[in-house]
Amino acid sequence: MKVFLDTWVLIEKYKGATDAEDLFERARDSFDAHISHITVAELMNVISRVYGKREARLQYAYLKRSPFQRNPITEEIARDAGFLKTKYRFSIADALILSTALAIKANVLVTGGEKQFEEEWKSVVELQVMKLSDFIKDN
Repeated sequence: MKVFLDTWVLIEKYKGATDAEDLFERARDSFDAHISHITVAELMNVISRVYGKREARLQYAYLKRSPFQRNPITEEIARDAGFLKTKYRFSIADALILSTALAIKANVLVTGGEKQFEEEWKSVVELQVMKLSDFIKDN
């Protein structure tokens, strides 16, 4: 199973959330976990803004050793992201994440918490989107 992770899952992991820790462990053995290169940029932004550049660099080094496959943004992914941004009216980063998940034919996209799901992802129809807590409970 291909599982695509939204940036909020990695932020939850950074905060020490149990569900995120469980997902990281399962990603080693139970499924193929993927992230977009835009997720790397978003994670660096959030951590450096709140905790500083040094901490962001440390988290990047950790991310490089994670079991996640990192997927690049191609011209076709960028094109499709533009259409998805128009359709769903969410950030260009989320449009790129969704477009990348669709391009690699992910089975599910997992996002962080209730707020992220309700505000950004619940109306997506092209791909199953699950909150982190629901994904952990169901898988």
